[in-house]
Amino acid sequence: MRLEVQARKRDAGLIRALAETLRGEAEKAEALRSALAKALIHPEVKTAFDVFGSELPDETFTGVFDQPRQRDWRGVNL
Repeated sequence: MRLEVQARKRDAGLIRALAETLRGEAEKAEALRSALAKALIHPEVKTAFDVFGSELPDETFTGVFDQPRQRDWRGVNL
């Protein structure tokens, strides 16, 4: 597969080295994939609780829960 990316000139060597490592020896490639995934994909956020229970400021969620729920209400006997 051929891939074209746009990056700063100073990063060209690094990107080439990344691509070469990912194409090369399976053990090194898997170690690099794992490190990149941990650094870039944020696997520690797995559920909505992880997001809403985070230390993000309350303003982050402004408007998320402000939707009125006016339909499909059902009575509950407690």
